[in-house]
Amino acid sequence: MIILFISCSDSLMERLWKTASLWRAGENVKKVDIARDSLKKCPQVVPWLFNNKIGKRDRFALRAIRDMFMDNYQRTIPYLKFVLLSNDTLKVKDALYLVNEWKVKEISDVLWQLLSRYDDKPHILSSIIRAIGNSNDNNYGKYLLEYIDNEDELVRFRAIQSLGKLRYYPSIPHIIPHLKDSLFSIRYISCYALNEMKDSSLKEIEKFLKVSNDEIFNYFAYLTINGNCLFKQ
Repeated sequence: MIILFISCSDSLMERLWKTASLWRAGENVKKVDIARDSLKKCPQVVPWLFNNKIGKRDRFALRAIRDMFMDNYQRTIPYLKFVLLSNDTLKVKDALYLVNEWKVKEISDVLWQLLSRYDDKPHILSSIIRAIGNSNDNNYGKYLLEYIDNEDELVRFRAIQSLGKLRYYPSIPHIIPHLKDSLFSIRYISCYALNEMKDSSLKEIEKFLKVSNDEIFNYFAYLTINGNCLFKQ
């Protein structure tokens, strides 16, 4: 059990952070671990980190925060929500990185609200869609359907992947045509998503096969039926 300090000054947290944010490798491992453990005992460390160390284009800092709270991210949820709903795009991107690394499941109610806000920023939009897929809450699958046909490859990929993870069955007839998508990656992620819902999707695929003369579609349809799909992550 971690015993919290009554209080930590900003200067103390800054001194601890200087070591805690170092690359955790070789001779650094022990001192980095000690600094991170000490920093986590500060009751105000989470708001301090979110106010001062996120959104700074510092990948070392972001990885340090990720590792510090990998097994206890629940402590950060109120601050993740606050940042995600802010207008600071850099902080939003960093918060989404943490959400996806931690596979946070408790903030779908915030994530779906961000979809329309960032529909012109594919990189951020794809991260939001991925996070919704990690939530395991298929009540939000309906908000992802429109992105299956998005012109951006990564957005399309994440939408299909997330619908598969959520096992959102109404998406099946919308995903099946992507077994002949022009992009190899989309065909394979469609195979994966449909296989995740194979108790319902295989019969639908067989219906498409009966009227299909498309060699690419037929090939990936048979891969799906046989469960030979890649890109599961």
